[in-house]
Amino acid sequence: MSFTANKENMNNTSKTKSVHLVSSGTLPYFRSVNSLAVLTRYAGKQGIHVNTLLSGSGIDSRDLDNPDIFVTPEQELAIMRKIVKLMPDSNVGLVIGEQYHVGVQGILGAAAICSDNVLDALSMFIKYIALTLTYFQYELTVKDHLAFARIKELIDLKEVRIFACEREFVSIYRIIGDILKESVPLHEIRFAYPKPSYASSYEAVFKCPVRFNAREHMIIFDRGLLSLPLPMSNPIARKTYEKECQQLCLRFKAKETMTDQVRQEILFRKEIFPSFTKLSRHLNISPRTLRRRLTEEKTSYKSLVADIRKRKALDLLQTTSVSIARIAAELGYSDLSNFYRAFKRWTGKNPNVYRKMKLRQSGNQ
Repeated sequence: MSFTANKENMNNTSKTKSVHLVSSGTLPYFRSVNSLAVLTRYAGKQGIHVNTLLSGSGIDSRDLDNPDIFVTPEQELAIMRKIVKLMPDSNVGLVIGEQYHVGVQGILGAAAICSDNVLDALSMFIKYIALTLTYFQYELTVKDHLAFARIKELIDLKEVRIFACEREFVSIYRIIGDILKESVPLHEIRFAYPKPSYASSYEAVFKCPVRFNAREHMIIFDRGLLSLPLPMSNPIARKTYEKECQQLCLRFKAKETMTDQVRQEILFRKEIFPSFTKLSRHLNISPRTLRRRLTEEKTSYKSLVADIRKRKALDLLQTTSVSIARIAAELGYSDLSNFYRAFKRWTGKNPNVYRKMKLRQSGNQ
């Protein structure tokens, strides 16, 4: 089956159909360890030892082969920051994105492969986006002969923003090609960040015009693509796989604790360490109930804030070259000397000494 050969027919059948799909605007608390397995395998081929990437993450290298292990966005982002720092190629996100084929998506990828057409497959991904490895919200619409996939960052990705966007866009492009078993022609791709020095690599990958400094991230393609039937469509298998997707979502939900929810709110809200009252409002729960739930889980807001500050400080010193003054400000310390005292209390070391020590250790692995 060729997209070009069927283009006119697909456009005629799709123009009568309205499409407006929107994925969840909440970042999932957990994700499959498979994402880290892909990252560490690729980095290993470039000479970066797996222990260098996993150090301080709470993840053991043996966990990477265990399908029952889930990781948090916090853990994955720390490893992504290390990759950005240690990988010499500036276009590493484009290269790594190619590794995220439809099989990496697990049971959701299988459900997509067995869907009726491209729109049905995309609907599966949007419906069960909690099972993907994304940091983005998707909105799919159509107008005239074009389809528009708007892609919104759910959190401030900071140092890994370009890497995460490149990985996301390339993986989408790769996955659609995988389920169609042919290359996908795109109309245009837009990125809401400045043009990088290696911009020519983008057009080489996507084989379409690429715009930077756009108002929003977007993929634009012929709406006829949505109606293309998939070569491995199987309604019964699709229903079976979708049931498994539903069960996996329930497993994710059952694993969530109030502590997990509070940690994620603290970590990824733009406001630095919101007050307890504001936090409870964000979580749609009364302060009294929130305090009780945290007590039941043997923790408190104060102890979670202290732990997050410590973990973020250690992570940023190891994985970025951000100045210590900026790290202190990001952690809510208005006085740099207070940060130095806190860090000495946590580790027994000065932040500069700690950073140099970790740099030497990573160089020896």
